[in-house]
Amino acid sequence: MDKALEIELAEIRPKVLALALKFFRSSHLDGDPEDVVQDVLLRLWMARRDGARIRSVEAWAVTTTKNSCISLWRKKRPGRSEAFPEWLSDDQDASASLELSETERIAESALRRLPAGTRRLLQLRATGLSLDEIAAITGRTKGGVKSSISAARQEFMKSFNPK
Repeated sequence: MDKALEIELAEIRPKVLALALKFFRSSHLDGDPEDVVQDVLLRLWMARRDGARIRSVEAWAVTTTKNSCISLWRKKRPGRSEAFPEWLSDDQDASASLELSETERIAESALRRLPAGTRRLLQLRATGLSLDEIAAITGRTKGGVKSSISAARQEFMKSFNPK
């Protein structure tokens, strides 16, 4: 197994385990959530090995985990008409959650690419300080602070709209 895939699997494992544990608790299923985790990670490994292009590994893993849990639930409860756990059947919340985590990841990455001084200016501005206050703290001119913050915002927004 290549090192990049090992890292990818290690990063996604806690999220898959947390989701499987949540399903097992809320649906009162007997068994080991670790079995679902191993199944999902194996499927991811096989998909990568077979050359599948997965745009968002996290989204793929969450969907596969949910599907595996639902399949397991159906096998363990044949003929019953009990509802799925409410949180599992709400796909809009799951999609919104994934979109939010992806947005947060992009934002964190964009911030890390900015110079440390520029990040500091943005952090000071985010705390509600005025341009005059930031200028006084940093020893820069008000115009310089304003210009740097504006340029940083433009650069930051390019991460969300690359063209």
